Amino acid sequence: MSQTLPKLSHPLVDEAQYNLLRSVGYLCADERRDIIDACAFGDMAHIKDKRKSGEPYITHPIAVAEILAGFRLDRDTIIAAILHDTVEDTEVSDEQLEQRYGKVVARLVDGVTKLKSSSHNKQQNKAATFHKILTATLNDPRVLIIKLADRLHNMSTLDAVSPEKQHATAKETLDFYVPFARLMGLNDIADYIEVLCYRNLDSDMYNKLSDKLLQHGLGRNFQREAIHRYLSIVLNNLELGGHVKVLDNRVAIYRQFFRNRGEINALLRHYAFEIVLDNIEACDKLAYYLIKKYQIDDTHIEDNIRRPLPGGNQSLTLIYERDNDLVKVIILTKQMQSAARLGVIGAEHASDVSQSVIQASLRNMKDLVDEETLDENSPDFTAAVSTINELMDYLHSSKIICYSPQGRAYELPQGATALDFAYAVGPMVGNVAVGANINGKKAKLGTVVKNGQMVEIEVDSQSQPKAEWLGFVVTNKAREEILRWFKDLSATDKQHHGKQALDRALKTYQKNLEDLTESDWKNLIEWRGLPEKNALFEQISSGTLLPQLVVSRLFSDEVNNLQAQKTDDDRAQPQQLIANAAGVEIDFANCCHPIYGDPIVGHLSRHGLVVHRHKCFSLDDIRKDNPYQLIQLRWVNDKAIKNTDSDEKGGKIRFPAYLKLSIAISDEQISEVIYHLRQLNIGVETVDVRSGDTILHVIVRSRDHLAQGIREIRSLLGFPNIVSLYQL
Repeated sequence: MSQTLPKLSHPLVDEAQYNLLRSVGYLCADERRDIIDACAFGDMAHIKDKRKSGEPYITHPIAVAEILAGFRLDRDTIIAAILHDTVEDTEVSDEQLEQRYGKVVARLVDGVTKLKSSSHNKQQNKAATFHKILTATLNDPRVLIIKLADRLHNMSTLDAVSPEKQHATAKETLDFYVPFARLMGLNDIADYIEVLCYRNLDSDMYNKLSDKLLQHGLGRNFQREAIHRYLSIVLNNLELGGHVKVLDNRVAIYRQFFRNRGEINALLRHYAFEIVLDNIEACDKLAYYLIKKYQIDDTHIEDNIRRPLPGGNQSLTLIYERDNDLVKVIILTKQMQSAARLGVIGAEHASDVSQSVIQASLRNMKDLVDEETLDENSPDFTAAVSTINELMDYLHSSKIICYSPQGRAYELPQGATALDFAYAVGPMVGNVAVGANINGKKAKLGTVVKNGQMVEIEVDSQSQPKAEWLGFVVTNKAREEILRWFKDLSATDKQHHGKQALDRALKTYQKNLEDLTESDWKNLIEWRGLPEKNALFEQISSGTLLPQLVVSRLFSDEVNNLQAQKTDDDRAQPQQLIANAAGVEIDFANCCHPIYGDPIVGHLSRHGLVVHRHKCFSLDDIRKDNPYQLIQLRWVNDKAIKNTDSDEKGGKIRFPAYLKLSIAISDEQISEVIYHLRQLNIGVETVDVRSGDTILHVIVRSRDHLAQGIREIRSLLGFPNIVSLYQL
């Protein structure tokens, strides 16, 4: 082959071209000729460009194309990869690409071309580029896999750039590209990129774990082979046609280590295997055998065959212990294995239910993108920043999949309610919803739905949205649809709906509007700075004021006296920290110790509004019996937290937190820990060293502040596992 290829500008470029052509043997002769032509065209376009390492620049895009050839992608994707930087970095135009290689190649290259404007800051330019990649990916998912292969090659060759650049690139990749890839089902390439992110984020942590993996490599291989032999024997005994494959689970080990979810020595005893069988019946048969043999409980069984994960991945996953080893077995069919590699790009090969889940993710992302995509000639950079902030929140939120009675999948954030599901189906359903059936059982609209549930929404064509719904819906889509409906009403109708919502909220306290005195109304109107009652009702129906908070203000015990007592406290008043809750008596729950930045909900109690962590176990019964007593809360903008040590008005904002270290530390280590935490302005109240662990009671400003402290302690003490306790 090397004799038949044209000579290019440098021996390294010739080598890159040769390697690429060896990888595209699955394409026909005409397509391979086009790829050779693209290599020569790209070589000339980048002839003056060099990489930081000194290599000819074109070696990078050709290497990106070679990565994609490993996925056996089509001619257009391979050529677009070779030329993906030409429009951005050289004199080549979109028109030239279209004329020479066709519209599809030109469109793919345009999708990965950065948006830059000298009149906008770095954040705006980056957001505009992310927005463009997102929009282009939704039109053609091949845009994303080109960008991912580009990142993969760049991340593996970052040695030539500064440590600051390495860290920034790794963080951006881990924050945006990796979760985006997983949501699109592109797990193979996401795994490789994620490991490289950890290497570039913190080389000390990465090297410590890598060295441990090397030290224990022989022993791990021995154990893997033993487990592999055993699983193969089980297949044979059960007469199941299929094969067992040892999985490289390093990415899972690195992820758990970096996210502080396991000690090194325990993580080294984690093993993973993939078992590919002929059909779902065979998967169930093997799973039943292993569940019975190892007494696997429900918390270690994930049936994602019937309930695919976001990204559409299907498998039956079991986790069990065997001789102190943690064994993860992923059971799936050949079709599921094929679909899991390429996700949205190979969606036509996936099952109907898997395709439905992928479509659910795509629908959610399309909802995030503005109706008008960014125009390169006059892009709205401000709108792009807002959209990308929403996208980041979405990408990093825990997600569940629920199903309609017809089997259509809907992706929702964890903590979403039946009403959020109704609006995910559509505003015509949400606006007239009156109740729900969850897995065949009657439920209220405020009931939190769980992964895999079948949700049927009861509707009444005469029904209308209610203002108090804004207190418990979780999704932006539901909130926006409810607000849109109220926005179109006349002022009189808005007042009517606000009045009704307040009356319903009063029933929580066995009261109604007639029970309110003139003094109560005066209190409320002065609190909101309004001229009269109707303006208060309009605020309720506009979403500015939740009726639940009005009631909490009216009936919590001695609000004003309690507030007065707190003004001289070293802690800032809770009212200052919760958005839209000024003038309402608020306290933080002792059962879960929420910290600024935690996802939170409010429980409407007789003593005012009590703030809990979203996952607080004490809320389970309330969610089941009285879901409307819980309202969604959010913290004020994080600028309120910054520089609080010198904030004379609000006092210092401080939260107690309890950390459990997996080791007993010495007196010398205690001194070091206290010193380093104080350097971060983290107070240490008590240190309780026990036989096998240590409990630290610390005082912090926020969730991020606590995470900073945990990172510091882990690095200082040789990376023990550290758990933040809800309570002692």
